Amino acid sequence: MHYTFGIQWLKAFRHSPEAVCALYGPGDDFIFEDPMLDQHQINNQADLHRVFGPYANKDRSNGIGIHNFRIRSYTGNAQFGLLRWEWGPEDAAVFMGLDVKNKPFMTQGHTFHQYQNGYIKRESSWWDSAAILRAVGTANPTKIITGKAHQGSARSEQVKLSGATPGSLAFAQDWCNALGRDTHTLRALYASRFAIEWGLIDDHERDTLTDTQMMIEQLGGIAAADNGRYTFTATEYLGDERMGLIHWNVTIEGATSYRGIPTHGKTINTIGSTFLEFDTQGKIVWESSRWEDNRAFQALGLPLVLPHYWEEGFDPSSLL
Repeated sequence: MHYTFGIQWLKAFRHSPEAVCALYGPGDDFIFEDPMLDQHQINNQADLHRVFGPYANKDRSNGIGIHNFRIRSYTGNAQFGLLRWEWGPEDAAVFMGLDVKNKPFMTQGHTFHQYQNGYIKRESSWWDSAAILRAVGTANPTKIITGKAHQGSARSEQVKLSGATPGSLAFAQDWCNALGRDTHTLRALYASRFAIEWGLIDDHERDTLTDTQMMIEQLGGIAAADNGRYTFTATEYLGDERMGLIHWNVTIEGATSYRGIPTHGKTINTIGSTFLEFDTQGKIVWESSRWEDNRAFQALGLPLVLPHYWEEGFDPSSLL
């Protein structure tokens, strides 16, 4: 749609559930998903109204918090695009089952929208939960998935690309294969000038990848199997040949840790999303990726609770 629509969308969060739900149309012909909170395939106004209820809270004393959002950018057109945003609550007592009282935090995320007749018809939202855990002291997950920077050759096997063009699920799978096995082949999919962001940006100097060496250091450990074998599968591509969102899943076998948290021999299964923007030659110029860390953290024993508060009959007082 446009940056201005993103502002309207986030202002509606603060105004009321009715205001934000109206942006999805009068009926139930939409799909809303925030996998980080275990919100999948929400497709009716009643559940959506309950999803947005906490964000419109105006009482600073009830522990739900005042929710502050800020749009960082919009990349897209009238049919679909990616909104990047920041969020941080004030006066919240509990979030994801964690004690956050007097522990200020913020995170950054991205939301992919598909639009029809001025309404949101598909939403896929993702954000950096590891940043929240670091801020409130629950754990100290590393920004680099494998736990530390990689040095040297960044491949466990040489990946041969299918030749699929951008804008297809086949290209998305090529990207997944290269990410999991061969950073050098992955690099060839990007333009000479590019930017890659995988989480909360504290400092572009460290957190935004802009050259081959940074790509090898921060992503190469995945492909080289420094800490387990990563197998990515593209499950969906939403977009066209100039930009779009990949939904993917990943299985991590044989890792001793995930973001620095010990696995104790467990195989990790999770999902994620990656938005890619291409130049006129079909090369990637910008990437925004988010991992669904919460299910991995739960599997590794971190005390995260993701209640289905949007379901009919749920007791909101149980959140506090």
